[in-house]
Amino acid sequence: MSGSNHQQHNNPLSDTELMEQVALWLLKMQSIDCTAQDRQEFLDWQQQNPRHVEMVKQMQSTFQPFEQFKQHTISHQIIEQAVEQTQPDHLFKKSHKILSIIFICIFTAVMGYWANTQYWFADTKNRYNSWNEQVLPDDSEIKISGHTAYNIKFNQQQRVIELLDGNILVDVAKDAQRPFIIDTEFAQIKALGTRFIVQHHGQATILTMLHSSTEVTTTLINGQQQIVKVDAGQQIIIDLQGIHPVQKISIQQAETAWQQHMLAIDLMPLDQVLAILQSYDDRTFKYDAQALNHIEVTAMLPLDGRGLVLLENSLPITVEKDFLGRTLIKNK
Repeated sequence: MSGSNHQQHNNPLSDTELMEQVALWLLKMQSIDCTAQDRQEFLDWQQQNPRHVEMVKQMQSTFQPFEQFKQHTISHQIIEQAVEQTQPDHLFKKSHKILSIIFICIFTAVMGYWANTQYWFADTKNRYNSWNEQVLPDDSEIKISGHTAYNIKFNQQQRVIELLDGNILVDVAKDAQRPFIIDTEFAQIKALGTRFIVQHHGQATILTMLHSSTEVTTTLINGQQQIVKVDAGQQIIIDLQGIHPVQKISIQQAETAWQQHMLAIDLMPLDQVLAILQSYDDRTFKYDAQALNHIEVTAMLPLDGRGLVLLENSLPITVEKDFLGRTLIKNK
């Protein structure tokens, strides 16, 4: 934040200039690489002038309603680079900077709002730390846990569950004429057997087979299709990179974990674990998935908020609240 924390009182900023500085400070405070020194510098900057404090409060109150909708964050470096690269036309330079910042904030909020709208208009939805069951028209049963939403699309040709988000355990009723399919953003899962768990979030779909098998199809960015058969006692992760290698799991442990409202994981990347835990926790987690992906976790974690505490106590990570009250998780 060079240049933001050394403003002299004898050279007062215009409201537009002050808005620009506050916007950049707030973006810095939200970034994954924000340090304790950065936060202290922000406090020092506010203490330089009562106008700084007042403008911070005004802009926080303006953008705070959007925080609940933001599922994806944009690195503050990208914002600052966009601002710095704005053409230095004297008449429009400041307004372009402010508009760039506001546009990115609004775009992020709108994308989050769309995801939130999908949740509220879903056929079936479930809240954080809540467990429910549903019997479908074909007598298939779905057990639901955590923040979950899906649509039911049954017709004479097929039975489709469009899983928008969350965690389901499916017991599929037999119907030789209509295949049973789970559709997610990353995969199409066709049931060849009866019982399996699907966990889906913004970065991946995780399939855990408890009985018989499924056929998983995904389409890569280049248009190529991958098709894999997953058998009982196996687990796979599917994301934008495709279908990851199969992991062996304990069926009994997975069943017991679901019944006891816990999460059984074996050598799962930490970022995937956090994404699942997020679906059971109404706090907002903030972390760099790529930076945490190398940490593999084997554990049985409670899904009542204590799981994150156990991870912090046993892994080389820190958990703290950031400037906006979100739960920041990063490497030590």
